Amino acid sequence: MGFKKLFGIGSPDEAIEVDTQILGPVYPGEDVKGEVLLRGGARDMPVQGIYLRISVRYTDYDGEERDYEFDSCSARPSDFILRTGEEQRLTFSERLSWETPVSELGGRALGVVLSVKSSLRRDWDDEGTEVDNDLLHISALPLHEAVLDAFAEEGYYCDFAHVVDSYLPHVEQHRGFYRSFVLTDRSPGGGRLEQLEVAFHVNVVGALVHVRRAAPDVRGWDRNTPVRRFAAAHHEVGHVDWRPQVRKVLDELALLDDH
Repeated sequence: MGFKKLFGIGSPDEAIEVDTQILGPVYPGEDVKGEVLLRGGARDMPVQGIYLRISVRYTDYDGEERDYEFDSCSARPSDFILRTGEEQRLTFSERLSWETPVSELGGRALGVVLSVKSSLRRDWDDEGTEVDNDLLHISALPLHEAVLDAFAEEGYYCDFAHVVDSYLPHVEQHRGFYRSFVLTDRSPGGGRLEQLEVAFHVNVVGALVHVRRAAPDVRGWDRNTPVRRFAAAHHEVGHVDWRPQVRKVLDELALLDDH
C-alpha cells in the first residue's frame, strides 16, 4: 500500500497525496468497493467530497477512441477538513450494472480498458479536480466462462474482446454500448466460419447470447451479417451443457453464410 501520486491543488503549500485502491475481484452485477487514501499537505484544506466515475474505452464510428462514463459514486465521509500532514481513509461502494463490460476471462486480459477516475471537490461550487486514474479489472461471470467454454469445445477460442457504441436488438439495453468477444476457429479442416463474434446481454436471470460471423465494421447486429441467439441462465452453470445450442448456432450460421 502506498500513495501513488502527488497533486497540487491551489498552491504548492496545499499539495496533497491521493491513492485510490479498488478491492477485488469485481464482477458485473455486483459491488465495486474500495478506498481513497488522502494525506494532507503543508496546510489545512477543506474537502467537500471525493467523486469517482467509472468509464470504458471504445472506438466510435470515426475511428476515434473515447471514454464512455457509465457509473459513478462518492466516497465517505465527505465535507471535512484535511489537516496538515493528516491521513484520511475514505470508502466507496457502488453496484455495477449487469451490462458492465468484462476485461478479463479466466484471468487473461481481453483488451477492454475500464477505469475509475477520482475527483476532489473543495466546496459545492468546485467542479472538481481529477486526482487519480486507476485501471478497473472486471472478471467474467461463471456464465460467460461456461458458454465460451462450450464454443472452445467446438474449436472456437476467444482471442480478444472490444466495446462497440451501439445496441443489441430485441433486448432491454440500458447502456449505449455492448462488448463483443471475438472467437477464432482453431480446429483442423475447412468449411467453417473463421471467426465469430459473441455478445452477451446479461441481466439478473441470465443472458441472451448473440452470435454472428465476425464483422468488426458492422455495428448493428441486424445488418448484413446473419445472427443467431440462445438463452442461458446463471443457475444453469454446472448443470447444463450448452454444446448442443452452440453446435446448432454454428450449423445454422454456416448454412446461412453459404447462401
